[in-house]
Amino acid sequence: MAARIFNGVTAGHGFPELKFRITRIKIMEVFHLTTKIKAPKTKSERKNHTMAVAFALPAAVFSLALIIYPLFTTIKLSFQNVKFIGSLTDDTSGFTVQNYTKLFANSDFWSALGRSILFTFIALSVSFLIGLGLALLLNKKFHFQKLVRTLILLAWPIPGVIVGLLFTWMFDGNYGIINVILKSLHLIDQNVKWISTGNTAMITVITAAIWKSYPFFTLTLLAGLKGISEDYYEAASIDGANAWHRFTKITLPALQSVIVTSLLLNGLWIFRNYDLVYTITGGGPNQATETLPLLLYNQAFKYYNMGYASTIGMISLLVCSVFVVLAMPSLKKQFY
Repeated sequence: MAARIFNGVTAGHGFPELKFRITRIKIMEVFHLTTKIKAPKTKSERKNHTMAVAFALPAAVFSLALIIYPLFTTIKLSFQNVKFIGSLTDDTSGFTVQNYTKLFANSDFWSALGRSILFTFIALSVSFLIGLGLALLLNKKFHFQKLVRTLILLAWPIPGVIVGLLFTWMFDGNYGIINVILKSLHLIDQNVKWISTGNTAMITVITAAIWKSYPFFTLTLLAGLKGISEDYYEAASIDGANAWHRFTKITLPALQSVIVTSLLLNGLWIFRNYDLVYTITGGGPNQATETLPLLLYNQAFKYYNMGYASTIGMISLLVCSVFVVLAMPSLKKQFY
């Protein structure tokens, strides 16, 4: 990373070649401070190492059990025709791929998948841009900085159900504050039925997801900005780099690993989001906001098709795995 930043800043892009007073060796030292983990050598070190493993092992086994057992059960149910009526009962015995063939032939599944991808892409993109802008703002010193930071990050710890209720009230078609504001600004003449109309309902849930997720970007990117030495910016300014070149050649390369990680984590959260959408629209009107998590919920707990719902869960897991695989090359490049 250090070499990329150094070469990018010194390459010259419409301004004189930058000749940093900070040497290349110093830059490499700053960016590649690593702690080498050595194997325990002395008897005391080996004892401490063994105790650490002994204390961590039960937690690791418990965590793996919480992951492996539900995953194994979901895989098993996805290959069975299972109904849930008081208890799990098999309609047909043995292995079957009927759930998968039925799912791929179902237009409701493809529509829900498309809505999930659209919902994730728009909410993730907008919340990232907002979070990045606010992180750059909070990285500067100004009056009431702590108060502004607190207000910006306020939405993050609020549960999704509460956020859903808040946006349901704000976007209510009769007495919602959004209609009141738009009317006062003479942008609309009559109330907009935000939640009961297909297109505006999707806009409503996307807006709620943006408001819920941008503080995470702000927090992580701000932490990354705090880790960039001011020496780079000062040297670049002295040698003629403007704000844009400092941002694209120093800030963005230094934040690459943080950006990829935060996009991955927030993208997974938005894609699998259930409570926010369910609280605001319930997947309506006429399935206009029914995403994969809501389709799964309806199949499992409304129609009691546990096998079919497990199949949807496996496909959702596959889509999330694609996000992880796409992010891995960048993460490996940064951390290994």
